[in-house]
Amino acid sequence: MQATNARRWDEMSRAQRIVEQILGDERYKSSRTFATRVYEDEPILRTGASAYGHFQQKPRPVHREPLPARYREVRRLARDRKLGGWSYAYTLDNAKLFVEQARLLADHEDDYEGKPDEFVMRGGTPTYEDLSDHDLRCYVSWRTKLRQGNVTDAPPAFWRILSYELICGIGVEPGLEGYEALRRIAADDVHAIVVREQVVRWAHDYAIYYGLPSELVVGTAASTSIEAVSVLRHAESALLSGGEPVTWPNRASDALPSSQELLEALVTLSRYRADRSRLFKAYAEDVAWVVCRVFANMVAHCAKRRKTGFVDGLFGSPTRVSYAMFPGALFWSENLHPDVTYAVSPSESYTCERGFWWRTMPCRRAERSRDIGAILHAVDARMRRALGDKHELKDKPLPKYQEKFVDARIAELVERRAAQEAARITIDRSALRSIRSASVRTREALLTDEERASDPMQDEGIHAGTRLVSPSVVCVPSEETGSPAVSSTIQLEERQRVFLRSLLDGRPLDGFDSLTVSLCVDAINEAFLDVVGDTVLDFDGDVPMLVEDYVDDVRAAVGQEG
Repeated sequence: MQATNARRWDEMSRAQRIVEQILGDERYKSSRTFATRVYEDEPILRTGASAYGHFQQKPRPVHREPLPARYREVRRLARDRKLGGWSYAYTLDNAKLFVEQARLLADHEDDYEGKPDEFVMRGGTPTYEDLSDHDLRCYVSWRTKLRQGNVTDAPPAFWRILSYELICGIGVEPGLEGYEALRRIAADDVHAIVVREQVVRWAHDYAIYYGLPSELVVGTAASTSIEAVSVLRHAESALLSGGEPVTWPNRASDALPSSQELLEALVTLSRYRADRSRLFKAYAEDVAWVVCRVFANMVAHCAKRRKTGFVDGLFGSPTRVSYAMFPGALFWSENLHPDVTYAVSPSESYTCERGFWWRTMPCRRAERSRDIGAILHAVDARMRRALGDKHELKDKPLPKYQEKFVDARIAELVERRAAQEAARITIDRSALRSIRSASVRTREALLTDEERASDPMQDEGIHAGTRLVSPSVVCVPSEETGSPAVSSTIQLEERQRVFLRSLLDGRPLDGFDSLTVSLCVDAINEAFLDVVGDTVLDFDGDVPMLVEDYVDDVRAAVGQEG
């Protein structure tokens, strides 16, 4: 034992001599490193407060200026409650103290010049007690400018404390004004980005707690997912109550949501972002047709093969769970909230009973589903191949029975589209003119000599490019153009005359829809066919236009000078 101790002392002495030798070396003494620093003994271990804590901040600077009376009252409240320390967990006493201090500072304004200390908050619930006197005055001065419309940068603690004040009704009357202020913090103020997610939840709870219109809650992401689950549950119930076989009907049904509503609900609850798919945008109706029928197949399969239904298996059964208002915020009220039920929708509501809140939902969890995403991805990939889309998707693993459902419904869609294409009748309006001219020439060729002799006007014959003039119509030279014009004895309705005058003057066809335009063009061409032997109106796409060769005839028919 003595030998061991002696050996240790020898080692320590040798180490000390080495250190002294290094420090005594002139080269090190003249170096910049040793010349500008003084080394002293320092503790190896740190205290628990310095090694770990919710808040890491610099020591509070001494506030040399006299602290105004309002701030001294705020500090006195904390001292009277004996709640010392830099940070503490959320308790009811802390929330009550915060509200009492906030009421003292509610209408106080300050023009203190200075910047808050650069401390970093790693978590927890900041209060006035977490701020030094300097920081507290900086906060009130920043809040004063903010209320005047001057938004400036500030630490996250300032935005959180401001949110607590709004939630507790400090500085603003509880209601729409407070809700809008919270929403501005969450959406508009880029400086509050680190607290945005919390403030969105607090604004949601604020609308419920203070009984604001339910429309303010419906638009949130959580409410949208809940409504989507409700749509799926409603569709599943209607399909199972319709008897066997469980299929999606080809016609719209009042008992079922529309195919587009069901598709939107599935996309909302899908991990695969089908709303960004080119196919889902370009072939929305066809995709809805396939997806709704695959959904019906899955409902029927789960009803026969599983103990839980399709929707229950994905999101859980309807439930009623406890609900925490304003999580992570300091909130205190003198009186318990009265018993009330706040209905967000027929499927979601919030109930307060003796100060405790409960949430009723159509499911246990309303989050994006991996299973729904796999089905929608399979529909997307396989429909692209079936429709010949050049942008193909790589298949992902999918249960065999689900692959059969998807492939069968896509095959039905392809057959349905082929049948519709075969039954479609296409009319080429550009060919009508040549068809009618050919019919006039054919009729002329079939006339006998006696029939031609009985009509002196038939001796001229009808050839391509000539006009057939009725004996009841007299051709006179036009004084303006010198060309023959058709008399206005053609029987036209007043609406048809208005139609022709609009075309002649280049005016829009007000009062004529697409069907009326088509019927009017056919009737006018029929009236002119026996006079000029051809159609005087044609279509450029869906737009009616006058045939240039017969403009003068049309003017004469409606009594309009050239």
